[in-house]
Amino acid sequence: MLKLLRMGRLTGRILPLLLLSLVLMSETAAARPQNLQELADINKKLTESGIQYGQIPSLYRPRFDRMQDAGLSMNGDDVVFVVMLPDGPRIYPQKYLVWHQVINEVVDDHAYAITYSPITGGFAAYDSSMGGLNLIFDAEGRLYDGNSVLIDRNSGSLWLQELGMAFDGSLLGRGMPLVPSYWTTWEPAKRTFPGAKVLSRPPGRRPYGRDPYGDYRKPDTYYTNDELVYPVERIDKRFPRKTPMLCLEHQGSLIAVDIAYVKKKGAVNFFVGPSALIAVHDKKLDVVRVFNRQVWAEPFLFVYSGNQFMDITTRSIWDPATGICLEGNLKGASLPQYYGSYSMWFAWASMNPETLFIPGPGEVPENLLQISPLGPTPENRPAGASLPGQPDAAAPAAIPAGALPGSLPQGRLQTAPYPGQIVPG
Repeated sequence: MLKLLRMGRLTGRILPLLLLSLVLMSETAAARPQNLQELADINKKLTESGIQYGQIPSLYRPRFDRMQDAGLSMNGDDVVFVVMLPDGPRIYPQKYLVWHQVINEVVDDHAYAITYSPITGGFAAYDSSMGGLNLIFDAEGRLYDGNSVLIDRNSGSLWLQELGMAFDGSLLGRGMPLVPSYWTTWEPAKRTFPGAKVLSRPPGRRPYGRDPYGDYRKPDTYYTNDELVYPVERIDKRFPRKTPMLCLEHQGSLIAVDIAYVKKKGAVNFFVGPSALIAVHDKKLDVVRVFNRQVWAEPFLFVYSGNQFMDITTRSIWDPATGICLEGNLKGASLPQYYGSYSMWFAWASMNPETLFIPGPGEVPENLLQISPLGPTPENRPAGASLPGQPDAAAPAAIPAGALPGSLPQGRLQTAPYPGQIVPG
């Protein structure tokens, strides 16, 4: 009885979150193109950067070094991007990618585009093989909301780097699915993936190691100050403009997670619609990962206790890198992981004002994350008893993570996918 009363109080604390989020939902409007005409209208909003097509050469099937050889020219805090390709992880130093913006890879006759937009801090890796056609990309030179415009050599279509979506040309409305990738630094990357291939210094006379935009490690450079060089359609002041975000889509909802916030807290439990998610700091690779925190259909709450990532119901120990339970009553269970891309807040919010955000109203409050005495497992739990963080059956079924309509407009262009969505056929 005491447990049920405790659960009742828990639900009572969660309901105000529901009400706040439902109020916020009605105040937000969608901004992404809803039809082919709106998508094509992006052409009218492009900004000239002063850089002409061809002045930023992409790389095609570049050379790679062994880890021990690459380490001779790397510092431990150098920014690198890790991409999980079918033949294993590959590491791309930011100091090379900033001068090329696109690396075209081919693995087993299948194309992948590794893309970086320094103006927006946008990084994403895409599956760029479309209907048997291996697309090859370059930076076109112009910008949209500060984000790099890409062009494929195959059809001449124009693409948004941040969304992996074509807005002009014969491939108008088509999109590319994301490939799992991570933004981290050299030291944790080499520690986590000692056998990974590392992009070699490209040939040529470019001053690799001297970033023309600044330095992510230093204050008051372009990457860390509040200045915008190119115009954007809207400014969202809920976060500092250059806040690094992990951006992803989940069941039609767009989510922006403040990376530094999650690293500081260790783990952040939140809801997106009826889905219970967890953003957790994988300290080994020094990245934020997002998992579904439903275990056997029950939404659990997770915390870092010391250096151990555990659920507060059974105190089982989980691996924040894989979502697999390592010790305890739930050993062998696993949490599905979701992948996304990276962007500074100003760029993502301008293009996606309807996005959910963390920290935001859907976050589970800190006072609900106390480690409780070991309770019943899902098999012997009393019928009808809710688990921590789970609204009871009478409560509304959704706690959004921020200000977003419960679903995106029904008229959304079906062939223009959001990041990670594969276009049928």
